[in-house]
Parts: sequence; structure tokens; C-alpha cells
Amino acid sequence: MTTATTNPIVETYSRLAHEYDDDLNVRSCWGIASNKAIASIVIKGHYAVVLDIGCGTARALAQFASTGCPGMQWIGIDPAENMRKLAVDRTRSLSAVRILDGSFENIPLAARSVDYLFSIFAFHWTTNLEESVQELRRVLKPSGEMDLFFIGRNNGREFIRATSPIFLRHMGPALLLQSAGMRKQLTKDAAWCLFTRVFSPNEISIEESYETYYDTLEGHWAWWVRIEGHFMKIPAEKKKACDQEVKSAISRLGQGKDIPYTLHQLHIRLRHA
Repeated sequence: MTTATTNPIVETYSRLAHEYDDDLNVRSCWGIASNKAIASIVIKGHYAVVLDIGCGTARALAQFASTGCPGMQWIGIDPAENMRKLAVDRTRSLSAVRILDGSFENIPLAARSVDYLFSIFAFHWTTNLEESVQELRRVLKPSGEMDLFFIGRNNGREFIRATSPIFLRHMGPALLLQSAGMRKQLTKDAAWCLFTRVFSPNEISIEESYETYYDTLEGHWAWWVRIEGHFMKIPAEKKKACDQEVKSAISRLGQGKDIPYTLHQLHIRLRHA
């Protein structure tokens, strides 16, 4: 991610910031998966500086900071202006929390200043994978640890199979390819190669998981519009017809029951012996 004036993903997250914590979004497959990731994070007592990249409205950061040890510093960075405003509001009573403008490619912190870094479903939006991993290495202390949760190559495979022909017809191959390329979707092997070029292979591990979530059309559509709407550049005159076809295609996946969506997650862990 770069800045809100040049990146359509950032622009959209900023525009929809006030809807981000709506009940439909929190109860969606993404909300459930985010909660599982948050629950797996362990904040150790010796961490002095904890960083959340892509902190959004600071839901996770506020949760950790409110129960953290005295003296800990908590930093959240996000490139979307309105997300940061909500994050500041949420953490106003937590004096140890700072919310800053930044991204994976541009972390506004000194080198070797962070003890622990985490990020939940944001890394796949980076615009430059190599620069981002170099920045992670730069800001982490030699003893620093890290947990990154992000989506993998096969994410949402049911939806992709069902809707790609529709988007191709309404957008054309060039626009569809350009739009899909805005989200970096790595295989486990590609992620391993990327991170072990910068971090020691002895300190990096990757956990890969597939979990299928079931929801109503309304439930899925609430987050689908937020996510796919970022980069599906459909001409205005075709938007209504395209949306209706997409809804019909997604509905058929349920075969009269709740509709499946499989989340392919990669979890990068950096730990020291």
C-alpha cells in the first residue's frame, strides 16, 4: 500500500471506514477468521514496543493494549486516513498507544525499534512484496518476533470459479487481469522463498490452513462488496446487471443451503531459538 491518493484499495478502505465494524462485517467469515488470529497472538511481558501494521480501526490493538504490561508502547499504522481517525478515537483513553500513517513499504519507525510485530489480513494488499519484507526486517530488533496472517493463492476458490466468467464478460480480459493483480496471492512455497531471502530459514515458519465458512447471500454480499468492489472496475452502465449475475452465481453455490466460502490463510511466524 502507498497513500490514500494513489491506491484505490486504500481509498476504498478510507471511504468505507465507518462501516468496517458493522455487525455484518464482524460476523462474516473475515470477522471470524480475524478473531481466531487475534486469539492466537501471545503478547509476551518483555516486549517493549508492539506494532500492528494495517491496524484498521485498532480493534485488536486496543484489546491488547488495554491488558498489556505497564511501560509497553503500542503502535498502529494504516495508510487509510479515515481508518486512522477511528483508531485514534478508539484508543484515546490508552495513553501508550500511537496511531501513525504508514504501510508495509514505508514503516515510519526507526531501525531495530520493534520487539513484536503483527498484522491481520493486510499483507496481501501490499504493492511491493520485496520492499515490504525488507521494511519488516529493518524495524524489528535482532531479537524481534512477528506474526503475519494473510490470504493465500487459493482463497475464495468457490467464488472465483463461479464469478470469473461473469467479470470477464463485463470487464474484458485486460481490466480483469489488472484488477486481480492488485491483491498479492502467494502460495506457501512462494511465501517461504520471499521471507527466507531476508530472514533466517531457521527462524521462519509458515502455517497454511483452509477453512470453509458458510453464510447467507446477505452475509457474504456485505463483505464481498467491500473487498471485490475495491478492484472490480466495471463500467457504470454494466454494474447493475453484473451484480445481479454475480448474486445469482453465488446463490447457486449454496444449493438451497448456506453458501460456502473457503479462506486460504498463510501465517508467517518469526521466532528465535
